[in-house]
Amino acid sequence: MGIHANRNARSPSLNFRQYNLIYGFNGSGKSTLSRLFSSLQAGEPHPRLPEGCSYEVSLDDGAAYGHPSNPTGLEKRILVFNADYIEQNLQWSAGIANPVFYIGAEQTGAAAELTRIEDEITKTETARTLARATEKAAEKTFATFRRERAKSVASHLHLGSRKYEAPTLAKDYDSWKDDAGVGLTEEELRAAEDTRRSDEPMPAIELIAFDEPSIGVAYRFISEICAQSLAKIALDEVERYPAMLMWLKQGHEFHKANEVEKCLYCGNVVTSDRRAQLDSALDDRVDEFIARLARTSDRLNDLLGTLSRIEKNVPSRDALVSEVRVGFGEARRDVEQAVQETIKNLIGLQKVLEAKQARPASPADLGRLASETDVLESARKLAGALLSINELISLHNGTVANFNKHKHDAEIAIRRHFLLEARGDYAKHLKELSTATLDVEAKGLALEKLTLSAAELRRKIRAHGPAATLINKLIASYLGHGELTIHPIEEGYQLHRHGTLITGTPSEGEKTAIAISYFLSSIEAENRKLKDVIVVVDDPVSSLDSKALNFACSLVRGRLDKAGQVIVMTHNLQCMNEFRKGWKSKARPPEGKDPTATFLFIDVGIPEGQTKRTSTIVEMSKLLREYDSEYHFLFSHVLRFIDKADAHDEHGYMLPNVMRRVLDVFLAFKCPGSSGLSGQMAKLYSDYPKLDRDKLTALERLSQIESHSDNLDDLLSFSSMTLEETRAAANALIEMMEHVDPKHLAGVRKLCR
Repeated sequence: MGIHANRNARSPSLNFRQYNLIYGFNGSGKSTLSRLFSSLQAGEPHPRLPEGCSYEVSLDDGAAYGHPSNPTGLEKRILVFNADYIEQNLQWSAGIANPVFYIGAEQTGAAAELTRIEDEITKTETARTLARATEKAAEKTFATFRRERAKSVASHLHLGSRKYEAPTLAKDYDSWKDDAGVGLTEEELRAAEDTRRSDEPMPAIELIAFDEPSIGVAYRFISEICAQSLAKIALDEVERYPAMLMWLKQGHEFHKANEVEKCLYCGNVVTSDRRAQLDSALDDRVDEFIARLARTSDRLNDLLGTLSRIEKNVPSRDALVSEVRVGFGEARRDVEQAVQETIKNLIGLQKVLEAKQARPASPADLGRLASETDVLESARKLAGALLSINELISLHNGTVANFNKHKHDAEIAIRRHFLLEARGDYAKHLKELSTATLDVEAKGLALEKLTLSAAELRRKIRAHGPAATLINKLIASYLGHGELTIHPIEEGYQLHRHGTLITGTPSEGEKTAIAISYFLSSIEAENRKLKDVIVVVDDPVSSLDSKALNFACSLVRGRLDKAGQVIVMTHNLQCMNEFRKGWKSKARPPEGKDPTATFLFIDVGIPEGQTKRTSTIVEMSKLLREYDSEYHFLFSHVLRFIDKADAHDEHGYMLPNVMRRVLDVFLAFKCPGSSGLSGQMAKLYSDYPKLDRDKLTALERLSQIESHSDNLDDLLSFSSMTLEETRAAANALIEMMEHVDPKHLAGVRKLCR
């Protein structure tokens, strides 16, 4: 806010009370501060406020008003008197003033209705403030819920550099608020999260092949071949001992191939007739049958190997994408069980076939084989189980082939799951906020309606003529005569002197008298109540003699004693003292009572490392609060400047002006009657001949440069003196005072400590 230092929630409280006095030198930012309050009175920023400024004030009831947020609401509560007010309402050159409207006596009924409506406005404003607080709390709660919920959902989405935040959560709610479905199971949620964590797709898996009919074909073929017997062999021995067929065949072929004449078993000669008999009986049909049995055995072994490989080729659960794993364990167990059952049945065939190979001449015993129905059922079960496994593998492969889409679908599924889970809470918070917003709007409409009604009543009943009597009475009391008066006309007032329109412009003192009287008469206009208003007065006096100034301050203080709150700002020391003395008992009440007045000072300095001045509102120094003269306060600045010779002094820029004022006061007492600072310095040299005139040249330099510094209005201006010259002058000033009046210097030092 212009020269004012920034304030925030951590800044120390200003402790504003019912009565507030703010003292500051010219240029410290009082006008800017008064325009802040004018902005609240107008409901919009004052055009002369610094561009881009922002401000906010809080009332006792917690309501906050300011710019850029919530600028309206205090228009009927705040009244500001400052130079802008005078400029807007009093045209000195034309001798006219704007009207001040009072309620006419003939409209008392309408006035009573206006009072009732204004009471309703106050109540409605309070209700709207509470409704806004409720809305704000609901908005904050809802925002916190959305933010925390979005954060929780994001932790399950594994989005990497992307974000999932409250606005996206709100869009999801709009998308699925009417979804009648259910969310994911715990296992499905874990699977979707696993998918979101994956950076690369898993490998594809081959489908498992199985020829179901081959099991039935093998069973039937082996059963048939094992049930067969060789055609009748012309050997009694084979008829009686069929198990010896292979022994006879192999022995005959061995003896024949090796031309062995005698039987290696019995030692008898194998005759040519016997050889011919064996050749005829053991012909090619036996070889073919035995070879057929051998081929059948090989095919059966291959089939058993295929079944064993099926069991090994079933993938592990972890080899599949997470979503496919649901139900995979059961399907795998079904395959394993069906494979084992089928292998068991085929092993039964294998044993029968082995027995047939050992005794090919006679039918094998098929009594212990599983029935064909059981064998076919086990193959059907295996085919069904493998179908389920292959379906899951196909789903897995499809997911792998469309990995990016699958990740996106997993994200959508997770978002939907958590939205459905929190849909009730979301709707509850949304409804609470909507209800609160509707309540604020309803109370706003009610307030608008009441305000329009009040404005219409004011238009009907206001009259500005009666205010002239009060204004003229105040002016006469102020000036001590009745020469100046105001006369009501249709659009306001005329300024009269001795009963006729004033010519020329009034004196500065007369302007002040008229402006203050005009302002004080307007406070309770428009049916306002003094106890309800906040009055801000910026420099109520100018160009007045002591008597007029004292009366003006007493008039303002007395007329505003019952106001809701008073804030007086001034750069005039005498004016400040008048209010300070009048409110001193309020600032420091008897023990057990709370203070109702606050004394503040606008301190202006240049912070270290900066080049621009900055104003800070602080508690008024005891050296200003307890003494009528600013001498002690200014002297404390000189002492601090000397004591901290090497440190940065925020007030160093104004020290030349300050020292000139201290020197003025000191010499006025020590060298009374002398004319001007040069004459006073000459008198000082005459009265104190031991003074070192060479050192005092710094003071003479000060007197020459700061010859304009005749009052406090100039204390904030920059000096052309260098820092070295300023320090030399400060030391010379203290040395001079030490020589001329050491007791005085010691006393002032003590007070300043």
